[in-house]
Amino acid sequence: MSRSAAPAAESTTTPAEKAPEPPRPTYAVLNAVITNKEGGEEVLRLAMPSEPFGTAAWQMWTVGLYLARLYRHQVQPSAATLRAHLTSGLVPFPTPTMRFPYGLLHDSRPTLILDLELGPLDASGWPKTSLVVVEQEVKPLGWTRARRFRTLRATAMAVREELDDECCRLAGKKEQRELFELADKLCQQAGTIHQRALESAAPLLGGAVREGMHAEGEERERLMVELEEFCGRDAPLPEDAASASPVQTVTGHLERAPEALADGTARLHVRLAGACGAAPWRADRPSVVICTVQGAAARGALALRPGTAVVVVGRAGTATYQYEGDIRRRVDTFEVLHIGVDLPQSPPATAA
Repeated sequence: MSRSAAPAAESTTTPAEKAPEPPRPTYAVLNAVITNKEGGEEVLRLAMPSEPFGTAAWQMWTVGLYLARLYRHQVQPSAATLRAHLTSGLVPFPTPTMRFPYGLLHDSRPTLILDLELGPLDASGWPKTSLVVVEQEVKPLGWTRARRFRTLRATAMAVREELDDECCRLAGKKEQRELFELADKLCQQAGTIHQRALESAAPLLGGAVREGMHAEGEERERLMVELEEFCGRDAPLPEDAASASPVQTVTGHLERAPEALADGTARLHVRLAGACGAAPWRADRPSVVICTVQGAAARGALALRPGTAVVVVGRAGTATYQYEGDIRRRVDTFEVLHIGVDLPQSPPATAA
C-alpha cells in the first residue's frame, strides 16, 4: 500500500528588523577670515550643535557683541580675541568652540554657516566687516537661504532684526517664556549697538558724499547704494527711475539751531550754498531747505550748532494739495536721502 507524501510546509522566517539609525548630527559653523593691517590673514573655523541655539538670531548676536567689544576697547580683531570672546562666558548661551576642519561647500551637516570677514578698525572706530549668513536643511532637496551684509552697519542692523523676529516667534509661548525674555533683552542690546554704529559713522558721511558730488547717471546711483550700505540701511531704487527726480547733492549751513520734534525726530533748516553736476538746484526754488532727520541720526543732528556746514543729498520735487474749495496749491519739496557734516568747510571747533 503506497503512502502519499504530503508536501513539506515552507518555512516562514522574517528577517530581523533593522535598528533605527541614530539621527545625523548637525552643526552651526562660524568661519572667520581676519585680515590685519599688513595684509596677513587668520582663519578660524569653529562649530557647535545646531540645537537649540545654533540658529541665525542667537549666533549673529554673538558676532555683534564681539564687534561692539572691539569698538569699546579699540582692539584690532584677531583669531585670538575672537576665540577668547566665544569661550569667555559673556554670551549667555552656547557658542561655537569645537574645531571644524571640514570643507563647508562639500559638507551637508551644517544647518547654519556664518561666513565672517573682518579687517582693521576704520576711521569710525569699528572693524571693517562683511557677513554672509547661510541657512539650510540637511535633508535631500531641502531649502537653502543665503544673505550678505557688506558693512558693519548693515550687519548690526541685521542682528537687531533677526532677534526681533525671534521675539515674535517666541511671544505667547508659555513654555518658552524665559527664552523670550532673554531674546527681548538681547534685542534691546542689539538696537543699542546698531545705534552706536550709526552715530559713529555720521561724521564721515559728509566726506563720503563729497567724494561722489560730481558723479552722474549710473555712477551716482551706485554711490547712493554704497552710502545706504555704509549706514546699514536697505537701498531700494525708485520703481520708475526714468521719471524720478535726479539725485542732487547740495551744500550749505544750518540757518538756526535744530528743533527736536515730539516723535523723536530732528528738524533742520539748511541755507543752501550750492549744487553740483548736471542737476543744478533751480533758481526759482527756495534757498532754505527744511530737512527732517529720523532714527539714530537725530541725536547727532540735534548736537549741531547754527552755522555748521553740511552736505545734503536728495531729490527735488513738487506736491499739489487742495487748500480751499477747488483751489489747488503747489509746494516745493526736497526728499532728503542723506545729510552729513561737511568737514572740509566746517571750522575745527564745529567739525570736532
